[in-house]
Amino acid sequence: MFKINEKSKLVEGLNEEKKLDRADIHSFHRYYGKLIPAIPSYFIKEFTKENDVIFDPFSGSGTVAVEAKRLKRNFAGVEINPLSVQIAKVKTYNLDEEILDKINNELLQIIEKDKTKVKEDEKPYIMNRNHWFKDFVQDDLIRIKRDIDKYFDKNKEYGIEYKKFYLLTLSAIIKNVSNADTRHVFPGFSKRMHQLEEEGKIHTDVKASFKRAVKSRAKAYSIYENNKNFTDILEGDSTEIDLSKYKNKIDLIVTNPPYISSVRYIETLKLEMYWMEVIKTLEEYNNLAHEMIGNDKLKKEEYKDIELTNYKEINEVIYDMYSIDIKSAKIIGEFFNKMEKVIIKMSKLLKKNKYLVMKISDSKMKKKKISTGEFLTLIAEKNGFKLKDVFLDEINNNSRSLTTARNTYSDIITHDYIIIWEKI
Repeated sequence: MFKINEKSKLVEGLNEEKKLDRADIHSFHRYYGKLIPAIPSYFIKEFTKENDVIFDPFSGSGTVAVEAKRLKRNFAGVEINPLSVQIAKVKTYNLDEEILDKINNELLQIIEKDKTKVKEDEKPYIMNRNHWFKDFVQDDLIRIKRDIDKYFDKNKEYGIEYKKFYLLTLSAIIKNVSNADTRHVFPGFSKRMHQLEEEGKIHTDVKASFKRAVKSRAKAYSIYENNKNFTDILEGDSTEIDLSKYKNKIDLIVTNPPYISSVRYIETLKLEMYWMEVIKTLEEYNNLAHEMIGNDKLKKEEYKDIELTNYKEINEVIYDMYSIDIKSAKIIGEFFNKMEKVIIKMSKLLKKNKYLVMKISDSKMKKKKISTGEFLTLIAEKNGFKLKDVFLDEINNNSRSLTTARNTYSDIITHDYIIIWEKI
């Protein structure tokens, strides 16, 4: 029975963990809607020992991966967004600070002196690129990327990990040097930004921004000194990807799945994704968005027929929503069917009597509550798990980046659950 445990012994421990300083590496790249590090950190400490294997089927920018490695555990994870995969990998590389300092001294001088001409065909496809980026910003971004490529082509002894560090640091400053308002979740050239520009208060220096970003991030890798644990982040769809090599080998799963139609995460990163050319066309962008769980970018022909699940309790909600909004009904059915596939996979990976920890929230669509946590527990209990504990996680609204209504289909998320299932 899904019931909030108001006396859970884990609440106090998690709250104490939240008081600890988080590792600087978590701030490597702007990423909306990610887990706070205290959640994986606390449960990794509570439920595992060094050299155990932690898994996350929705790895995002690598929060669970970083905490697993920092705490000398191994990590395996899956992520569908190719830029997110790169961010997570770079955040968990074993990079030597002395080598980074040496490269900085050489590479940053090259970048500083580079005033070579930039050709139009060097610039990536971005819809309305000139709206988002001033001409000199585009030129400097191209110069930096070009200089990184040339430097590492010439100095192959440093390997791809060091090159990726510089490329992903470049990605990390894209939004800051664009015309987009960094206070907004989704890229937008806001009235505030227009006003600041008119008042002459915006002074963009791409090369200086990159230099600062590189130097601050280079210091963050000391947490992995002498670390021998592996981190395996696979790019793909968690519902379909082959994970047989980890069957019955996982000691703990910690995850924060997408919410039903909650936020188009891909849209929050679209400028970076286009600029780094992990996607190169609008078609590639739309195809990736379509594959993401919780996606609401559906064509009309995709939701003309109702999509039901294997659970009457969920189907009742789908039928109810179908009478109000057909598209929303389709989104609900598709979400729970995909999540069932992921839960089945997780059941096969996790060792017996080990735990799956999930942070999730209920949702609202068209003002109708969807009991996501309860329904996912229903699915989990039919697929190899039993409910161990569930409690509310207190959210500091002053620190949240996703406090606005998500879109026309969903609503503001007011609280989260921490749900713990045990593999039986």
